Amino acid sequence: MKFVYTMDINCTREKVWYWLGTPERVVMWQTNISKTEILEQTSNWIGTTFRETIEENGKGVEMQGIITDYQENRSLAMHMLSKYNVVEVKWQIKPMGGYTRLNLRSNIRFKSFLKILSIIFWPTFKRQIQRQLDREYAKLKELCEQN
Repeated sequence: MKFVYTMDINCTREKVWYWLGTPERVVMWQTNISKTEILEQTSNWIGTTFRETIEENGKGVEMQGIITDYQENRSLAMHMLSKYNVVEVKWQIKPMGGYTRLNLRSNIRFKSFLKILSIIFWPTFKRQIQRQLDREYAKLKELCEQN
């Protein structure tokens, strides 16, 4: 499942990066992440490995990840893996004069039995993920636009 999400935020790209590029702050707007932990950090962040606990419907799932692109105040990409899915995600931040544009591109590939279910229930899965993105990015926008 591929997702593209674009949002304009009334703040500087540095402030967007403050909330996007710092693992401790991500849990404040990505509501399904209950815990994040850096396992091994590289000097330029590319290749940094991490672990996140994703909470959905009262159940926790651990995801292992690696940062594949890191350009401060510009872009962040990662590859994440759990027992249920593989996720590729990339954010790009662009100054647009008086505001900042945040672009998200992600691809979620389900594994095992969920792969079959995702085909059957494609519209339901897509709506659920879209609603989650809407909630999370509304929260991110709110945090970024605060003084």
